[in-house]
Amino acid sequence: MLGSWIRAKLAARRSSSQYNAERKEKIIRFVKRFTVPLSILLFFVGIAWIFLLPYQDFNKKTYISENALLPGQVNVYFGYNDIRTAEEYRYQLTEHERQESETRATFILNEFRSLGFDSALQHFNTSDGIGVNAFAVYRAPRSDGKESLILSAPWESRTGEYNTNGIAILLSLAKLFKRNVYWSKDIILLVTDKGMAGTQSWVDAYHGTGQPNYSFLVMPRSGAIQGVVNLDFPGTQDYESLGIFFEGVNGQLPNLDLINTIVTVCTRTARVPLTLHDDTSHPYSDQPWGPYVQSLLHMIRTMQYQALGHPSSDAGLYLRYKIDAVTVHGIRGNNLHALFGFHKIGILLESTFRSLNNLLEHFHQSFFFYLLLRPNRYVSIGDYMPPIILFASLYYVEPSTDKKSEKEVSSIHATSSSRNVASALTVMIMTHLSGFMIFYIMQTRSLVGYTGNDSELLVVQFALSCCIALITVIGTIFSHYRQHQPATDGTTKMVTTLNGRTLKSFCLAFSGLVISTISLLNFSLAVVTAVLIVLPYTLMRSSTSLWARIFQWIILTILSPPGLAALTIFITQLPLAHLLSFLMEDYQVVGSWLLLYISVAYWPVNMAMQVLVFI
Repeated sequence: MLGSWIRAKLAARRSSSQYNAERKEKIIRFVKRFTVPLSILLFFVGIAWIFLLPYQDFNKKTYISENALLPGQVNVYFGYNDIRTAEEYRYQLTEHERQESETRATFILNEFRSLGFDSALQHFNTSDGIGVNAFAVYRAPRSDGKESLILSAPWESRTGEYNTNGIAILLSLAKLFKRNVYWSKDIILLVTDKGMAGTQSWVDAYHGTGQPNYSFLVMPRSGAIQGVVNLDFPGTQDYESLGIFFEGVNGQLPNLDLINTIVTVCTRTARVPLTLHDDTSHPYSDQPWGPYVQSLLHMIRTMQYQALGHPSSDAGLYLRYKIDAVTVHGIRGNNLHALFGFHKIGILLESTFRSLNNLLEHFHQSFFFYLLLRPNRYVSIGDYMPPIILFASLYYVEPSTDKKSEKEVSSIHATSSSRNVASALTVMIMTHLSGFMIFYIMQTRSLVGYTGNDSELLVVQFALSCCIALITVIGTIFSHYRQHQPATDGTTKMVTTLNGRTLKSFCLAFSGLVISTISLLNFSLAVVTAVLIVLPYTLMRSSTSLWARIFQWIILTILSPPGLAALTIFITQLPLAHLLSFLMEDYQVVGSWLLLYISVAYWPVNMAMQVLVFI
């Protein structure tokens, strides 16, 4: 009786296992059958997801996470006398700003010393000659010197004009800071020269990572920097609105609480219009979808800065040292009834620094990963990461065209020799070695460093890199062909030892790995990469048709770095030397990863896919 019950149970389990196996096999066959349309569908679902983010129901309103900041809840003392002081400084700056770097920096230094600050000059080398930074440290009376804030201003604005009003308001605020005793953090006042090179030199020297020189050794220091506000107010006129630039190197972003603090102060205290970047246009503002279009344009602008790895302002250079920083930019306008000047700018900055002075510890409560759509609307990382997951998981390898039975095919492809994994891996290794060689060639510079006059040399280096990529593709293709002599007619023909399906699997797997990994560091760069390569690479395959091979090669050439450079030149009408100079300066001055990413991650896979279509 018991034995019969056990045998019945075992038989039922065997039949159930066989049923489950057959069911799984049917599901696998169904998925393989609809892999292509499913992959394309999921790709466009990811694109649609990104375009839904600017819609108000898919994002959130910003808020202050750090309660100690208390933005806009203090009395401000920037008054008439401070406005007159700023105007006097503006008049003096118009006489000094066109002089040599040493002369105008000495003027700033003398003003700092007249106020009793511990101040100094910093000299540094650039492609345009020697630059000079002037800075001072205000030792707060209620501080132990372990924490500090920075108020900075460059000599030149992002518009190409002199930052006259920005430096004038900085010097006026220095006097205001000096006569008040409620500061619990030191304040560093910094006027930088030679654009981003000056800011980068000062930050490196302050943290002991710059080139040792006299200025480096005697440099006054304070404590750990908690926050930075960079001033960019070009010219001597009034402004219509303020813009915030917050993107850093390689897609880094400051803590959202710093931006929220400035937005809150602008709304409650200064009462001035505020926007992201310098965009004051409001397309379709009279239409229901106007706010969506404006948010979409802001998101695209942010993603552009992040994907290029280029900081949107000098403040973005501080983020490499985990220092939260933003740039406040004055935007001109024609509305005479909405213009504002030194008074509201001074109130804004004083109230902002009073809020930062309340910080009990480093910014940590709010978000570091977000997409800012408007000054008061954002998207968190949990909402914008799903499209990347879709992009990174779209692998498709075309089914086998062999007419053998599925059992025979599975037994044949079970061995590594039939798949030629070693050959496919060799291709990936060769293309990546070429990528490292290209990176070495492109970033090689003389002992005195890269200069802007090396444009012709950069073009030659880029042409040599293209030749290396072409030679790698051609050499890899022919290295995997060999003579084969059938026994029937004695004729010879060339056959390949490389399995296209296996190579494509390697390319897609590596691409998915790169996209998913880089998305954690630079979401926008991962999105741009995915949009460029996911769908084309998924549909690429080996073919016996010559026209199909040529068509696929043209697509891959357009998607290659030389092809994208040519497309950019055609759209922007910029010379190739300018694009290469921009890329090299970002790599050598601000430490952007874009050159390294293109050379050792993006380009090698493109070369491997070109090998794929010709085997």
